Formats: sequence, structure tokens, C-alpha cells
Amino acid sequence: MPAVLTAVTGVTASSTARIAARVRGSRSALPLAICALYAVFQLVAGPQWTLFPDSYRYARAAEQYLGASREEAHRTALVAFCASRADRAAHDEQLKPMVHESRHALRAGAERACLNRWIDAPDITTGDPRYQAIFSGRPGYPLLAAPFVGAFGVLKGMRLLGVFLAAGGSLLVFGLLGCAGLNRRAAAVGQMAFLVTPLGWWSAQALGEGLFTVCVLCVLWGGLLLLRRRSMVKGTILVALGYVAGGVTRYSSALVLAAALGAAATWALCRNRPSRHRGTVVLAAASAVAAGGVVAAIRILGLASSQATLQDTFTHHFDAPEIADPWSALLGLAVRFARDWIAQQAGLPYFLVLMALAAWALARHGKGLGLLALAIAFTGASAVVAHPLVQEAGRLGVLMWTPIVLGLPLLVDRHWSSVPVTELRAGPPGPGTPAEDRPAGRGR
Repeated sequence: MPAVLTAVTGVTASSTARIAARVRGSRSALPLAICALYAVFQLVAGPQWTLFPDSYRYARAAEQYLGASREEAHRTALVAFCASRADRAAHDEQLKPMVHESRHALRAGAERACLNRWIDAPDITTGDPRYQAIFSGRPGYPLLAAPFVGAFGVLKGMRLLGVFLAAGGSLLVFGLLGCAGLNRRAAAVGQMAFLVTPLGWWSAQALGEGLFTVCVLCVLWGGLLLLRRRSMVKGTILVALGYVAGGVTRYSSALVLAAALGAAATWALCRNRPSRHRGTVVLAAASAVAAGGVVAAIRILGLASSQATLQDTFTHHFDAPEIADPWSALLGLAVRFARDWIAQQAGLPYFLVLMALAAWALARHGKGLGLLALAIAFTGASAVVAHPLVQEAGRLGVLMWTPIVLGLPLLVDRHWSSVPVTELRAGPPGPGTPAEDRPAGRGR
């Protein structure tokens, strides 16, 4: 019997060692494990995830794409919206020290009040066609959400979609950093940074930010391939798909993104590096075509312009009369917002510190990645400048975190690049050590 146990133990240990070696050697094991862990965390988030007013409109559009009438779609989306908000309201109320009602009673009261308020209204904000036009011109996210909503319902479907988009964005970051030459550990750091920063949080919400972020990362990856001439075909396809999907998701931001990346590519051309000209020209041309396509679509399809969105901002969703000069009002509001933002950063400057570290790493080791990350950050900053609202700045400016997510892993990569020099003195690696983890010099 002991001999049998010894044999079984030996076989089990040998099998476990082989499985562990395969896991260590698999390039997809680590990023997929991070995504699985992230999904587990989302399961315990509870009412921290909730529907926003814009989520209601996206859910309504998704229901209409599935064949529901406008009234049916409104009721279905409103029921989900009120249930979600009631869960959050009951959760927050129970945290107060003087509340003695049960969570069920608090939730039922909040849900009933929400339904009574909006069930006969055309929209939870306003039925003004100028306001509705802002959302009807952005069908990308509700089209993507429609299958999830049809299969799982509004709440479960949109939450599942948010997890997929956040996890997918993190995998794109992992792959993009690997394409930039970083090792798997550093790329995993970038993937985790994506998930724990506002980029991951807003990607998981029932809003268009997650889909647009994925589109931006596709364009970024394709642009990096083009700048480094790694794969002209793959790079062009990624850039084109990212621009097209981004345009139908959020055309105004796609226009700024195309203009910013086009300017970055043009600047790179002016640096006169013949070995990179071909890919850089393709990126500049694709960005110019994307920007021109968005401008043409706005005029031909009659999409809401920046003038309409400004009037929406300064008339409280068209409840008040339109103002004569919204651009001057925007300038004044932007100045006041900038003062407040600077004061906030001075009091808690973690964003500026992280940005400074990332900017240094990208400038020193980015090899083209820094230029693209700067263009993405400019896209996020321009959205905040166009809508300088304190309550919306975190969401609208979420792309400003892109240099941090891409830059900090460079510091990790530089650290791991120096580790093999000391490990070489300890002897050669074992035969089962994966190639990318071996201490021998790693080509860059």
C-alpha cells in the first residue's frame, strides 16, 4: 500500500509539474487569470454598479433594435433603471446611523417613486428632439448591447457587457504593451493598471465609454504597428476598425482622436526618419480620412453639432431658452473649472505624480508609444474642455489616464531587464523555464 501511495503521489506530482509548466509557458494564462479575478471582484461589487440616465436611453435604444415599440422600450428600460437606482438608494440609506427601515422597504419605496415619476414621461430627462438627437446619432453602444439585453435582460445584460468590455480593454493593453516590446510581467502590470484606474471603472459601466475605449486602444495598437513598421496590413486594419467603430459610438470624440493622431503622425514625419515614413504616412492618411468622414457624416446625416451640445449644457437640457453666445459662456465656465481642478490636484496630486512618472518613462523609453499616448490623452482633455462640468469630468476625461496605464509598465520593464544580469551569477536556468522568463539577455 505505501508503494502504491508513493507511485500515485509521484505521478500526481509529475502531472502537476507539467501542468504548472504549461501554465507558466502559456502566453494567455496570465492575462486571462487577471480577467477572471476582475470578474470575481465585479460579482461582489453589488449596488456600486448602477444605471445612469444615459444608460436608460441606451437600454431603450437596444430594446427598440430588438423590435420593441418606443413605448414598450421606454417602460422596459425605465423598470430596469428604477430597480437599479432603488438598490443603490437603499444601500446608501442603510449606511446612515438613524435609519431603521428594512432594506426591502427602502428599495420598494424608492422604486415606486421613480416609476410614478417617469412612467408616463417620454424620457427621464426631456423629450426635446434636440436632446434626443444627441443620442440617436450614437448607435454603436446600444447596437452592441442589444444581444446582451435580449439574452439576459437590461440589468444583467448591460452589466455582463460592461465586464466584457473592461476585460477586453485590459487584454488590448496587455497585447499592445507586448507589441511595444515589454515582457509579460510589465504587460500584466499595465493590464491591472487599466482595470484599477478610472479607465477600467468607466469601461464596466452601462455607458459608451467602454466601447469607445476599446476602439481607441485598437487605433493605438494599429498606430504603433504602423509607426514601427511591424505589420502594415494588421496595423491598417486595426486603425480602420477602431475609427469606424469609434465613429458610430461617439463621433465627436472620434473626430478629435483622428485629428490628434493625424497631427502626431505628421509631427513624426517632420522628424525625418525615413525608416518609419511608410507606416507613418499610412497613419496620417487614415486619420485624415477618418476626420473627413466624421465631418461629412455630421453634415450629410444632420448629426448634432458642437453648437447643439453647448446649448444643451447651458440650457439644462433645453429647459431654459437658448443663449446667444455659448462659446463665450464655455470659455468662462472652462476658466472656473480649471481653477477648481488645479485646487483639487494641489490638495491630492496623485494623478499629477503618476502622470509625471509615466510621461518620463514614455519620453525616455516609449519609442513612439509616448507620442500616441499623448494624442489619446489630448482627446480626453478636449472632452473635458468642451464640457467643463465637475460632475462629468471624471467620465469625460477618462482617456487622460492612458499615458499612466501605458507609461508605468515601462518602468517595471526596465527593472526586470536589469534583473537577469545578477541572476546569471546563480547559474543557468532549468530546462523547464519558459523562454521569456529565462535570465539570459532578452532582445529588445
